[in-house]
Amino acid sequence: MNVVSIREVTPDVGKEKLAELRFKRGSEILAKHGATTRLWKVIVGQGVGDLVLMSMYESFSKGATAFQSFSGDSDMAALMDERSASPAGELRGPNLFRMAYGAPTNPPRPILVQRMYHMPRKNLSKALELAPEMDALTKSLDVSMGVGVPMLASDHEMMGVVYRFNSLEHWGTSVDAMSQNPDFAALVEKANDLGALKSSRMLMHI
Repeated sequence: MNVVSIREVTPDVGKEKLAELRFKRGSEILAKHGATTRLWKVIVGQGVGDLVLMSMYESFSKGATAFQSFSGDSDMAALMDERSASPAGELRGPNLFRMAYGAPTNPPRPILVQRMYHMPRKNLSKALELAPEMDALTKSLDVSMGVGVPMLASDHEMMGVVYRFNSLEHWGTSVDAMSQNPDFAALVEKANDLGALKSSRMLMHI
């Protein structure tokens, strides 16, 4: 899957369960029209408590076809009417990204860490040249990584680096190993010369 559409919601206090139920319904509708969907909750870092719905497609043409199809779905219309009548939180998106390196795992890993860089467009190609080296280092720890870049989004000078873990314990042992690895530190410094880390968060699959 190299095309990822992302919707996020910050639930209102007291309406967390309602927001989650609606996102699950939306996920099922999107899947009915050809998307591979995954629902996450932010548990650490920026936006703790936010819900993140990812819908993934093999190509932009398939994504566009699916978008047109589910937009006319009566179940989707009913869900949107419910949201308008009784909002459960602040909805953002969809924003559209492409995986410039790597691909989501199937089945999904239960823990996902996203590190968001401010990355000037002129530096993007150089930053992507670092991805294979980083991939080789993380694979030795059974960590899957990827790089996403915006196609239709609010910020086109950003780059997201994604790390996928088997569990919270796996994340902990992997970060311990990475933080003591001079090769990993050197790659991070190279990335910092090209862009600036702006935010990070940990998501749990739900």
